[in-house]
Amino acid sequence: MARLFKVVRWRRCWQVLFFLWTLLVGVLFTLWAFAHLRGQTPAVNRPPGVEGFLPISALMSLRLWLAGEGVHPVHPAGLAILVGALLMSATVARSFCSHLCPVGAVSEWLGRLGRRLLGSTWELPRVLDWFLRSVKWLLLAFFLWAVLVAMDLAQVRSFLDSPYNRVADVKMLLFFAQPSRLTVAVVGVLVVGSVLVRDLWCRYFCPYGALVGLMGLLAPWKVVRDPKRCTNCKVCSKVCPARLPVHRLARVRSVECTGCQDCVASCPVEGCLRLAAARRRLRPAHGVLLAVGVYLAVTWGFRLAGHWRGVVSEEEYARRLREIHSPLYTHVGGMAPPEKEPAVRAPGPASSAFPARESSNLGLPPPGE
Repeated sequence: MARLFKVVRWRRCWQVLFFLWTLLVGVLFTLWAFAHLRGQTPAVNRPPGVEGFLPISALMSLRLWLAGEGVHPVHPAGLAILVGALLMSATVARSFCSHLCPVGAVSEWLGRLGRRLLGSTWELPRVLDWFLRSVKWLLLAFFLWAVLVAMDLAQVRSFLDSPYNRVADVKMLLFFAQPSRLTVAVVGVLVVGSVLVRDLWCRYFCPYGALVGLMGLLAPWKVVRDPKRCTNCKVCSKVCPARLPVHRLARVRSVECTGCQDCVASCPVEGCLRLAAARRRLRPAHGVLLAVGVYLAVTWGFRLAGHWRGVVSEEEYARRLREIHSPLYTHVGGMAPPEKEPAVRAPGPASSAFPARESSNLGLPPPGE
């Protein structure tokens, strides 16, 4: 029980803390955005952490950054969070998924709920499992192709500077605040499916998880097994969320391993399973602290360097969000339409491009009221 406390509970504690932080960011951002959409002055500041939910924009910013163009000033916190997740997972294999990802935490909690309700979750047949696992890799390949191949640096820069990207966070909020029936159905299937099948989203559909899984291949710290101490009880393989045959591996190198150390916590033989890099070993709880510490060091490094809050001012947000439903902020074919020079407007109601019908769906007053 002591080892379980040190490993699993340390990790779950960080999951809960990061989930609550994400929830707070979401509430503050919603209050801030809806105030602007109503034409009011927000009572709270916009939390930059919401940019963690703009992974495509962050991936484009990462490309510019690696090309030597510095940190793009629109949504820089998104880049900080992406780099933190990548480096964290390149230190302790894919540890972002099992330690800090809020979606991963919810998926894990739903799976535990399924085990309590049903006694155990379903394991899909091997062929179907292999087929579905390929989906996240296909999605990742598409996004990497779109950002790295289909677009040159000038197009990436143009997108990041575009009107659409400057308000992409609010567009994302409106997408979930006004969900279509298809969106509700898809989310419902994923929630119910995650109760029935452990880590359904993470294992089969998450391209972000596939990306940090690739980074995990570079990680020096991975779970290792001492064959001399192993009793072949197979408990480690039974508790592995990635369904890896840990009891047969000397070193777990799979892209599916999330570094959760559930196998380490469940092993009945002291010292049989450890988190290790070459000949250096870490205590399980120290592995958790190392992984989280890398993420915090990266994100706070961006903060201290002045690359956390973007350049879009409150005044610009207020102007743009009044016309958020105009064609100027429509994402077409991966590129936003170019912005025209704003014309001088006579005093009067807000642009008719902000339909009153869409406003009322959110409980917002029609433009001009």
